[in-house]
Amino acid sequence: MTEIYLGIDNGISGGLAALSATPGAGIIGMSPMIIQKTRKGNEIDIQQVWSWILRTVPTLGVVTVIIEEPGGSKSACAAASMAASFAALRTMCELKGVRYIRVTPQKWQKAMLNCETGQTKPAALTLVRSLWPGETWLPTERCKKPDEGMIDAALIAEYARREKL
Repeated sequence: MTEIYLGIDNGISGGLAALSATPGAGIIGMSPMIIQKTRKGNEIDIQQVWSWILRTVPTLGVVTVIIEEPGGSKSACAAASMAASFAALRTMCELKGVRYIRVTPQKWQKAMLNCETGQTKPAALTLVRSLWPGETWLPTERCKKPDEGMIDAALIAEYARREKL
């Protein structure tokens, strides 16, 4: 059985990306973060995230989930939302018995991106295009802009694969 790394860029504008532990293997699946509307805005739809994982990953016996910890929020509201998302994702993993690892944005970005502060998004796009040239990084055919959440999620999974987490 092949080990699968599932990178999660935490937050409602985040993303999900699964890849094989085998170096050079393609991406198994990716998605923008799955959200639901609430009375006060949006939040991660944990049930649908779990359903996506079950549909995307062939077996759960060898999955390692890598969740990006909250950090660097631009407002108190965004920080609270990211903390709630992080707690929900951790709880999902714990209740489903899936191994998970926490990683800070600074840790994976330092290892994966060779760029100055404030240049992480362009550097991330350049790197994913070189690692997986066949991917468009567009969440739907109608989208014109690559999804930053899916890009970061793929790099978080690749970071875990390289570090053998």
